[in-house]
Amino acid sequence: MRGLKIKLKLKSFSAWLENKITKWHIAFLIFILVFTVLVMIELAYMGIQWDEITHLNGGSLLLRGEYQEYFASYAFYPPIFDLTTASLFGIIGISVFTARLVSVIFAILSLIIVFEISNKMYGQKTALISAILFGVMPGFVWLSRVAMIETMLVFFFTTSMYFFFNWMSFHKNNDLILSGLMLGVGFLVKYQMIIAGLIMLTSIFILSRDYLKTKLSRIPLLLLAVALVVIPWIFVSYQIYASGMLDQWIYAIGIGNPEKSLYSVRFPMPIFYFIEMTWPYENVHPISLFLYLIGLGGLGLFSLRRKFEDKFLLIWFGVVFTFFTIIANKHWRYVIPLFPVLAISASNLIISIYSRIQKSLKASQINRRNKQGIKIVAIIFALLMAVSVFLSCLDAYSWVEKDQIQVQVGEATNYVANRLGYDESIVVLVPFNLFSQDMVKFFLEAKETKNNTVWQYPELPVDTYTLDFNITKFIDLCEDRKTKFVFLYEHAEAIPFFNSTLKWSEIQAQLFESGRFSTALDDITNKTVYFGVKTPRIFVSLFS
Repeated sequence: MRGLKIKLKLKSFSAWLENKITKWHIAFLIFILVFTVLVMIELAYMGIQWDEITHLNGGSLLLRGEYQEYFASYAFYPPIFDLTTASLFGIIGISVFTARLVSVIFAILSLIIVFEISNKMYGQKTALISAILFGVMPGFVWLSRVAMIETMLVFFFTTSMYFFFNWMSFHKNNDLILSGLMLGVGFLVKYQMIIAGLIMLTSIFILSRDYLKTKLSRIPLLLLAVALVVIPWIFVSYQIYASGMLDQWIYAIGIGNPEKSLYSVRFPMPIFYFIEMTWPYENVHPISLFLYLIGLGGLGLFSLRRKFEDKFLLIWFGVVFTFFTIIANKHWRYVIPLFPVLAISASNLIISIYSRIQKSLKASQINRRNKQGIKIVAIIFALLMAVSVFLSCLDAYSWVEKDQIQVQVGEATNYVANRLGYDESIVVLVPFNLFSQDMVKFFLEAKETKNNTVWQYPELPVDTYTLDFNITKFIDLCEDRKTKFVFLYEHAEAIPFFNSTLKWSEIQAQLFESGRFSTALDDITNKTVYFGVKTPRIFVSLFS
């Protein structure tokens, strides 16, 4: 009798599992595994990006408990990404790989939530296609491999929208509270998460007009959930806000620094993001062109079909697009919350066309000749979709491959760390996107063995600002700061620095001609010390 009960329970569990885990879930799991393996290939090889190092150093400081230094230097961004990075640093160890692993983890979570929200709205077939299209978007692939906040933002943004959509559909207050919690955490990932609140309010006024008062009466639950998450951070960081950090944040959101302002006026304002999302630079496509056009076509389908889900996604797209179009400071990464919408809209268009073709083939009144024509159309359609996905994968690969430039800052730093005196400093000469004082500082302090001063000259990156190099001033600064080692990156020989006629070799020549700098020589081979298998390399010089 007992054995029979166990068999019945196992049978019942098996039936439940069969209903919960379908062929679409299995296919999605396979895609997740393939995606994970591919994005983790040589994850730590690429040189550290300028925007990454803030989070690497922030996580390192939090792990060491240097909270005052963190607030003073790195609290410009909210803390969740840095806290997560610090946690992984504590588990795995401080490294570039560990920091980038945070983005990989949240990229996977983002794919899962895109699958879930699409499944909730349109079913499992659409959900699988949505997740695949989102996962092959080149911008998303690139962001999954760098220690930046965007994949984490996408996860919390989309999760907040998922629970809010559930609340709008089924009116359960638990969903609204969960949406508020995700909104609060997302706000502590990136302050622009506040745009999700505007989507929610707009959705209520447009989609809930028949019971507007009832819906608005529940908003305090959302605000309370957000407050529970956000207020502790505001309390802890009050001294930062009081000292002007809030003003700096508003400035960066609305205007930004000069080069970003120039970047933001490259295209006419109303269509800026229509171009920016697919072709911001030559040979760079955050969303591959064909998939982008399919996504826009899907939005057109939504506007014609106007289901509840369609209108919700159109509001999501419209509010985010309008908000960031109005904001003066622009970049394709700012509108990353739109990428899931375009993936879902593209999958809807694909499924809609496929369904129409399938329906036409099954129609009894259609003659044989027309049926052959429909089959040809179906084959062409399938080929176009396959080519679109292939080209998106190719764009993603090309982008990642183009940026696979190894800059051995860590190796150079480890070399000089053992040769530094207590009060001697290192200078990074002509810093740029992949080479800065903060990167050297990260590796110098990673093992908690050295805390020497690291500085750079000039202070601003030379790939964005006009180089102002004065050898006399540089020598004076080296004397004042007790500099021992100079790091100079080997830029392309034939290309001068941004908005300048100077080349890196000419700066190196000025160093040696001054008589105050000499080439560092290896202790064993007596050869010039440099780091890098091939160009570009980092050359190490001594100041005396």
